[in-house]
Amino acid sequence: MKRRSTLLVVTGLGLLVMGLLAPGAQARIDGFQALASSPAPLTAVTTDPNTSLIYAQENDGTKFFVYDPRTNAWTEKAEAPLDSGNNGGAAYLNGKIYVVYTHEEEELSVYDIATDSWTTIKNPVGETANITAGNGLLYIATEDEFASFDPVSGTTTPLAQPPVWPAAECNEGFERWGGLVFDGSKIYGHQGNSCTGFGVYDIAGNSWSELPYVPMVEGEGPVAGSAINPLTNAYLTTGVYPGTTLFRYDIDAGSWTTNTLPFQVEDNGMAYISLPGYEGVYIVQGEEGPEFTRYTEQTETDLSASMTAAVVGSTTGGEITYSVQVKNNGSERAGGVVLSDPLPAGASLISAGASQGSCTGTSSVACSLGVLPGGASASLTIKAKTGFGTVTNKVTVTSLALDRNPGNDSASVVSSVPRPCVVPKLKKLRLKKAKKALRRAGCKPGKVVHRHSSKIKKGRLIRGGKKRGTVLPTGKKVKLVVSSGPKHKPAGKAAAKH
Repeated sequence: MKRRSTLLVVTGLGLLVMGLLAPGAQARIDGFQALASSPAPLTAVTTDPNTSLIYAQENDGTKFFVYDPRTNAWTEKAEAPLDSGNNGGAAYLNGKIYVVYTHEEEELSVYDIATDSWTTIKNPVGETANITAGNGLLYIATEDEFASFDPVSGTTTPLAQPPVWPAAECNEGFERWGGLVFDGSKIYGHQGNSCTGFGVYDIAGNSWSELPYVPMVEGEGPVAGSAINPLTNAYLTTGVYPGTTLFRYDIDAGSWTTNTLPFQVEDNGMAYISLPGYEGVYIVQGEEGPEFTRYTEQTETDLSASMTAAVVGSTTGGEITYSVQVKNNGSERAGGVVLSDPLPAGASLISAGASQGSCTGTSSVACSLGVLPGGASASLTIKAKTGFGTVTNKVTVTSLALDRNPGNDSASVVSSVPRPCVVPKLKKLRLKKAKKALRRAGCKPGKVVHRHSSKIKKGRLIRGGKKRGTVLPTGKKVKLVVSSGPKHKPAGKAAAKH
């Protein structure tokens, strides 16, 4: 039986509310944006990370809906085979939505996105709304049971029991109305049903660790539904029964704060979307009604960019290797970090790579670096081919965080790509003209040596110190061998012959 608390009332907040959190919280700006109401009160909320579409089932019903953040519109899909009854939970895995229910012990529903059709399979654990997916598996928890389930093989693997949470004053382990979220390496979960237990599961070590209890509001904790915002590394859930509290756990800081929702919720649900321009945690009202909102957060940080360049010349131009460092000088994480490099005019990209994330583009390069925690940095190498002369390149770093020092977000470097010394034709040129030819070719006249020659007129070049066409570094000195004419024989020796 679900617990209940005193009714709370909150006035409407309009389309968008922004503000700084209370002192002691992580410095950030957050807010709520009102979205299109859902066609019915919803439960079992999840998202397809490939399309950024949100799926949810009707609470206490079988209707099923999809929401597109781009159009801010809901669309009804094929009805689910099982009634959601008193709430449920959902998880996306490999093109399908898996839905569990707090009243259904035998089966769970499976929605195939591609065919808009449903099937049912045996429930591997039992009645619960606590489900998440990761590493190709479903993870489900209820009371003191926790297991992984492989939908392909149908294999259920019992895992370490959840914590007891003695201070929560509830049953041991998870209530049916709680939440589980996979963050890419671990699983975070809250006990739910207005209880305050909270923990993290280490998949590699198959072990649970207790984390700080969720703070109580009006003597109660959060209800069903949760999500993680990876940009701010925050675990989010809501409550109480019914209530207007947004509970936020800062995973980096290891502490809880609370905020006020724009409407009352009761065993609702939420999902994170990473789509650029639509990032945030989307929260349905649940049993209380059809209202729907997007919660966004911006941390405050200080990103900086620095760059050096190394030039290698050739006969056709130069190859410049840019070494770039992006650093988060702040104490808080920056999510959605991007390094942009519109290459200099006439330059062509050879390669681009980063120590984390990936780079795309040709004439303009964009490197998506993901998340940079406070104090962390990422290095990038961008190679480009250019012509001769002065080349100026400028890079800029941006993120979804609020940068309190934008003056160091860009870095520029000016490179000189000189023409190499390409030894010209020197043979038979007068010395003065040979020196001019060398200078025009990017070389410098070197040591002048005179040699007798019966074939080359006096004062003209017999040869240069390097063969014609030899490529040397710019300004390289080239030895000049000048004819001093044929060697004269002594007069006495010539007379003796006669």
